[in-house]
Amino acid sequence: MDYTRLIFSLLAAAPAAAQDVQSWTTLVAQGPVDGKLLGWAEVQGRFSHDISRFSVGIGRVGIGVRLQRDIDLMAGYQFQHNDLGGGRTSDEHRFWQQVQMPVIRQANGFVLVSRWRLEERTVVGGDDLGWRLRMQWRVQKPLNGKGSAGPLLQSETFFALNSTDWGARAGFDQQRSFIGWIQPLSPHLNLEAGYMHVYLNRPGRNPGNHVLNVTLNRRLG
Repeated sequence: MDYTRLIFSLLAAAPAAAQDVQSWTTLVAQGPVDGKLLGWAEVQGRFSHDISRFSVGIGRVGIGVRLQRDIDLMAGYQFQHNDLGGGRTSDEHRFWQQVQMPVIRQANGFVLVSRWRLEERTVVGGDDLGWRLRMQWRVQKPLNGKGSAGPLLQSETFFALNSTDWGARAGFDQQRSFIGWIQPLSPHLNLEAGYMHVYLNRPGRNPGNHVLNVTLNRRLG
């Protein structure tokens, strides 16, 4: 079976009124840079409206420390540019802090990782500071031992902790559910690709966007 053709057929069949087909491409470098000191650098581009136009550009940097049992503490800054269409744009500045830790780790490479991230968001033209909590769970299962290719599952839930004058509403914000494949390209470089469903809790219709998600992940250290 041609799984690539099947995925695109499902994406194309999504109702245009309430849903969108998008592609997100991410380049990220993360990991130890000097002993227990951690670094994070990331750029991401998103195309929306059935992958017909650029809609979001993101740059994210961070620094942190690795504690015992591979518990990582990090903090950083994100800039996000949103193209809203019709000549309208918005820019967001965001500070973030996160803790990431392995919940289950086996010798064969199977790992369940939990990441909790707190964000402080400001939008140019708005006065309020928006607080948001993101809770992510990630499962990897190499098929031929540690470091080999295999399936990848990921779930991330977003909660806004307050409402703002620029549109954030307190409460459940969105859910991202990803199923895909992780393919090692070298000892420190992985390609992650698959399908992500993004459920957005918005007034009126709640769209469920369909995303072709591709990440090139460079592990430092």
